[in-house]
Amino acid sequence: MAQQKCAVCGQGMDDGAQFCSSCGCELDSAGRKCAKCHQSNPDRAHFCMTCGDDLTTQEIAAIDAGAIHHLAQTTASPLNPVMEIPGPSESSDQQSATINRSLAVIGVVVVLLAAAGGIYYYYTQQTIQRFLSASSLLTEQLAASQQKLTGHFDQPIDAQSIANLQQEFPGLIQELQTSVDAWEAVKCPDQYLAQKQILGRAAEIQMAVMEQIPDILAHPLASETDVVMESLRQNLNQAQDISDTLQLPGLHLPNSDKATAVADKLSAYCDEQREIYKAKLARLEAMNYYFQQMDSIIQKNNEAKTGLGAMLDKIRSGEYGWSDYFKMIDGAKTTRESLRAQVNRLVTPAGTEEYTGELSRLLSLSVNYCDIMKAGATSESKGDYSTANKKYIEAQTLNDQIQDQYAAFNNKYRTGKSTLTNIDNL
Repeated sequence: MAQQKCAVCGQGMDDGAQFCSSCGCELDSAGRKCAKCHQSNPDRAHFCMTCGDDLTTQEIAAIDAGAIHHLAQTTASPLNPVMEIPGPSESSDQQSATINRSLAVIGVVVVLLAAAGGIYYYYTQQTIQRFLSASSLLTEQLAASQQKLTGHFDQPIDAQSIANLQQEFPGLIQELQTSVDAWEAVKCPDQYLAQKQILGRAAEIQMAVMEQIPDILAHPLASETDVVMESLRQNLNQAQDISDTLQLPGLHLPNSDKATAVADKLSAYCDEQREIYKAKLARLEAMNYYFQQMDSIIQKNNEAKTGLGAMLDKIRSGEYGWSDYFKMIDGAKTTRESLRAQVNRLVTPAGTEEYTGELSRLLSLSVNYCDIMKAGATSESKGDYSTANKKYIEAQTLNDQIQDQYAAFNNKYRTGKSTLTNIDNL
């Protein structure tokens, strides 16, 4: 019986068959027939001229289906001792063209994949390099800021060093924050995410330390400073611990014993300032007690003032007798001697000696004034008016000096009291 061959898969079929028993395609030796709409197309057509479907894709699918079907048939039935090898068919050139096109597509895909891989590798390396460069800049900034920090504590802490530190640190913190912001804007490769957290934490600790130190120096006496000091120690210890855990290529976090020693120096400074403050409090208490006693003596002296000169007029008019006048003079003298004794017994804190000495001297002059007035009154009571007038003139001159010097003393005393009862001046 005459046979025909399938133009798609090359399977031999009976002459009367209309469809291939291997691939299922309709048997038609002329042209390329669309498996979708069954339209016959020229041999060189790549797409169906009726439905536009890809004829090459249809043929590849048909070949695969035919191969699968043939394999199934071969497995299900025993092989003939002698297998007939089909001869060349009219569609062999067409099949070769199909295979070549498939290989070309595969080659293009391989090239595209290789190119994509190369681009990905280049992009990955660039990302790594950018991140490492940014991280290097940040570690350099951390090292520079730590060096400046420790440099402030190479010398003893005093008012000038504190002023310099408080002036410089805000700018250093701002510079470090700018570096951190620039670093965080750089994409981090996945393999360095853990290292980024370490470096970020190191920068965070460094800025916290640089904020805590000026706060401690500004408030060494406050109880809250102890909490800040403890936090500072923890930050410095943590910074030292994590400095060894950074494993970015070629990068190292600053790790200096000077940094951890800063906490000890600050603690010693706070202890010293608190001892000084305790001493100031004790001195302030002594000052307050001293000035309270001085105020009391001055007030009593002001209240004890008597007009001995005016009293003479009342004696001369017969309103009082000489015994009354002598009694008044003796009382005024005794009061001033008593006040002078109180002044001389005062515990005089350092810096108040001039006030104690001046008031004692003025009270002694007042005692002398009383003696001179008494001598004049004694002479007058005996009728020796010439001697009495000389004594009265001498007493008046001395009293004028006492009043001028006493006024000057009061002004100086009030200024000194205001200064020495202010703890900031002690």
